[in-house]
Amino acid sequence: MPAPIVTLTAAELHALRTSRIAIPVRDAVFRVEGPGTFSCLQGLVTNDVSKLADRTAAWGAFLSPKGMIVSDAWVVRDGDAAWVIVPYEAHETMSQLFGRTMPPRLAKVADQSITMAVHWLAGGVIGGIDDAAIIRPERQAPFAAMLLTPNAAATDALLIEQGWSIAPASHADALKVVFGWPTLRREIDDKTLPQEVRFDELGGVKYDKGCYTGQETVARLHFRGHANRALRAVQWPASESSASGSVTVGEKIIGTLNTVVQFGDQCIALAKLRREATPGESVRVGDADGVIVELPLDLGALSVA
Repeated sequence: MPAPIVTLTAAELHALRTSRIAIPVRDAVFRVEGPGTFSCLQGLVTNDVSKLADRTAAWGAFLSPKGMIVSDAWVVRDGDAAWVIVPYEAHETMSQLFGRTMPPRLAKVADQSITMAVHWLAGGVIGGIDDAAIIRPERQAPFAAMLLTPNAAATDALLIEQGWSIAPASHADALKVVFGWPTLRREIDDKTLPQEVRFDELGGVKYDKGCYTGQETVARLHFRGHANRALRAVQWPASESSASGSVTVGEKIIGTLNTVVQFGDQCIALAKLRREATPGESVRVGDADGVIVELPLDLGALSVA
């Protein structure tokens, strides 16, 4: 069984439920400026970013021509410009993609990954912070707001002054499990289609927005077929361990564990499972007895001994 990425104590779980928490996340940040900023991005991203309100973020994906996910991304409107925030693991890939697809006369891309830091905020309303952009998600998200700042240390100090706690970066993984959010290089690899990792359920794909790279495959699957795999949550007792990360029903392997979080005496993991596997079904996780549970999880119902 893969080791848990994070183990939450009772106090940490209570804080996630009730406190104002800021979580630094390691993302790559690009700024796009120019008269064709949003028309260019509209032709690359699965979501509709053309009508975003200012300081609002939409989640979607950049795809290969065959419709596979290159990277998931948050696209943020900042006046006539945009921020594109992607997992740092996609930094080099996205730099190359922008170089191929964004004409500088229409949309100039600047890599701001060294100068800009990203925090996820959960559990409260934030006051003003100098030089920091407070970004609201357009729809659902694993956070209440996102903070984009050029000075992470000063921002952390101001957050603490305002009564916020700074949590470890790994707590973002816990929130992703709770809300059923896929992670690049875990649930998402270079053969993953958006519909396999809850992009429909999370509002990450628009089917009426017009053309974008990879759209034909995504639309064909939506209108004429179905994904063979689906992102599910699997739960089992942490006391029952195994070296195997396979999820099985009988003798049949139906998927492999990806992001694993331990909540006290229970482990919960995200896994891409065969689509016929449904919430409530009993499974084996290595040598442990587990069950598929509904996403998103009920944060209030999780217990930590």
